[in-house]
Amino acid sequence: MNKEMEKLLTPKEDDALVRSHSVKERIDLLKKGTQLYKVRDKGVRGLQLYKRKYWLDMENLLIHFSPHKDPSSTLGCTAFAGSDSYSLKDICEVRDGYQTDIFNKISEKGAMPKFSNINNDTSFSLIFDKESNIHELDLVAEDKETRDTWVDAIKHLIVTLKSLSHQKEYELYLKNQFRKADSNNSGYLDFEEAKDLCKSLNIKLEKEDLRNLFNEANTEKSDPASKEKGEVLNEDEFVSFYYKLMRRPEIDEIFRRYTKNSNQSNRMTPEALLDFLKEEQKDDLAIEECKEIVKNFESSADKTSFTKEGFTHFLMFNDWQELLSPISRKQVKADQMVHPLSHYWIASSHNTYLSGNQLTGESSIDAYINALKWGCRCVELDCWDGDEGDPIIYHGHTLTSKILFKDVVEACKKYAFEKSDFPLIFSIENHCSLEQQDRMAEHLVSILGDMLYTELIQDDEKNMPSPMSLRGKILVKAKRLPPSATGDDDDNEDESDDDERDESKKKKDKKISKKLSDLVNYIHAVHFPGFNNNDAKFFHMSSFGESKTKKIIADPETARDFVKYNTKQLSRIYPGAKRQDSSNLKIVEPWCAGCQIVALNYQTDDRQNHLNRAMFAANGGSGYILKPKFLRDSITAYSPTSPSGLNRSEFPSLILSVDILSGQHIPRPHGVDEGEVIDPYVEVKIRGHPDDYNEPDNHKETESVHNNGFNPTWKQSFVFTIKVPEVAFLEFKVKDHSHSGKDQHLGSYAIRIKDTQEGYRRAYLLDYSGKELKPASLFVKINKRWIK
Repeated sequence: MNKEMEKLLTPKEDDALVRSHSVKERIDLLKKGTQLYKVRDKGVRGLQLYKRKYWLDMENLLIHFSPHKDPSSTLGCTAFAGSDSYSLKDICEVRDGYQTDIFNKISEKGAMPKFSNINNDTSFSLIFDKESNIHELDLVAEDKETRDTWVDAIKHLIVTLKSLSHQKEYELYLKNQFRKADSNNSGYLDFEEAKDLCKSLNIKLEKEDLRNLFNEANTEKSDPASKEKGEVLNEDEFVSFYYKLMRRPEIDEIFRRYTKNSNQSNRMTPEALLDFLKEEQKDDLAIEECKEIVKNFESSADKTSFTKEGFTHFLMFNDWQELLSPISRKQVKADQMVHPLSHYWIASSHNTYLSGNQLTGESSIDAYINALKWGCRCVELDCWDGDEGDPIIYHGHTLTSKILFKDVVEACKKYAFEKSDFPLIFSIENHCSLEQQDRMAEHLVSILGDMLYTELIQDDEKNMPSPMSLRGKILVKAKRLPPSATGDDDDNEDESDDDERDESKKKKDKKISKKLSDLVNYIHAVHFPGFNNNDAKFFHMSSFGESKTKKIIADPETARDFVKYNTKQLSRIYPGAKRQDSSNLKIVEPWCAGCQIVALNYQTDDRQNHLNRAMFAANGGSGYILKPKFLRDSITAYSPTSPSGLNRSEFPSLILSVDILSGQHIPRPHGVDEGEVIDPYVEVKIRGHPDDYNEPDNHKETESVHNNGFNPTWKQSFVFTIKVPEVAFLEFKVKDHSHSGKDQHLGSYAIRIKDTQEGYRRAYLLDYSGKELKPASLFVKINKRWIK
């Protein structure tokens, strides 16, 4: 397995020959290792440097390093025997140069002798997946060539690992299970090791049944010298044993149905596959495409038709069989990106700088980078006067740490359009003096350059520009001086809501810098003047606290006014001041009222962020989702309260049938490998408009399956009537039934009804941090029927 993986990850000479040759040479060099300096922040002791040898282990996909005998030693120390490692699979990004909090500190202290040999050209950082709980690794090479060797090689390996098909991922997972179960490192599994494996995999079988499966897989018994008298499984036999454990009777049933008239015994022809895709999956493919699918997924030598195993692999591993299609996930619908900005839901973050709570949490540029990599299109910059004339960002009047405004702008410049090409909004909360406001404006102009959108609004404009017209641009949302102002002036408006703010923090008239004001155009922050205000402009944007938003939506009359307001102007909704633990407001309610910028604490692992990721998973992850017509057209009769008042001939209801068929690899609570075998069940809910969410029949759950998290089968059907499907979500939540305590959450999946594919589909489970729990998944069947 390890040699195969190395071949997969090492560039082939016929792929972009020159570049591949170079990367292969670099990987070979890094297998031997190089000296690097690790930089750590030791708190009161300050920044420290540690010299270590780092090398690549391609066989196990690891970066090893040799630790020091004395961890307090700095430059020049020698390593002692022994090593530790980082998994390549845990690395999500490589950053070259000064792009982390620690390196930003070094850039400020560069004159110190200890850091004299460190510079932007020799520095790099490894950033790890959030779920790994590994802090970024800041490293310094002895020269630029060595730095570039590491950066290029690891970037190549990250891309290659992520490009592996689901089937390759699964094979890697199987091989990893084999290695974990092989407790004595013999290269084989005996029956006791196989039995322990079953327990760790969350499956409970009678010993006799397990022995029968073991014997069926143990086909090579002819060479007792190599296989302990034949009573063990090698790697290939283990894969066979694993698939026997992973029986999929629900897929076998589909296979039989579509092969019963076949002239080939127990084979599914491309023509039969075409029928299946058309009838069940509602996919209209050509016969040539079906032949290609069979060729790619069939595991037997005859690749002209599917065996049962090949068809199972197709349903398990093909991207197209997921609930959300790969087209929706990866491609932006260009024709839907030409409406005014007010016609979109926009992925938005609250107090983006915080990585923890609102009172003592750490402020970090990594929080901005993480939000942008999730596809966030509106980030918040809470700006205050800093030392030496440079503005800082932190949560004012609290104990949160502080970061430089210019460092945040630098980071946002680099990552603004990595996930999405469409406009990024800087939501600036300005608490600075005039001098430091000028400094903010200077940083924005000098750092962002052409990225900063500074065009003036033309007199003949009546609507906001479209996301398509603003691709690659950053817009500033802040307060603006009146057009007649010729210099700095007082701001006598407060855009925040009185019910959301601490009275002691209110300031009287605050002066606004003309330099900063001149950078504001289409998102001019104003105090909310009420609905139906004759002086309101399409570019005026107001912020609404959580409690005020609830009050508006709770009243049917103001709720309809809010919808009308949101067809023309932007509104920003943010969590109430009482949420000092960085918890989040319920996000679906303001979405149903057409509110575009519903800001969440991205650092919090909760259901609201889970639903937020579901909302913005489609349209290529662009961070912009076009609202339905009734939330874009000011004359459409609609209310976000119950009843919705929609015209059913124009906006039909939906009958959604959901069959929960089976699950695969359902994890134990908190992802542990040991403990009781679980009794999983699935909650199925419709979230959305009150007409739907408050309907008792739209909340269902399956029976629990006793002692089987490995491949539980439910085969239970539910029918939901959804009155406003355009704003509805389908949510699966898998739990462990407890006989004594609280049922534990094992994994979830959520998707917009609009994005849900019909037919037999796979839903990979996630936790609330957004981590995929692969290969944990549900196998479901979806059917839609529209009624007017």
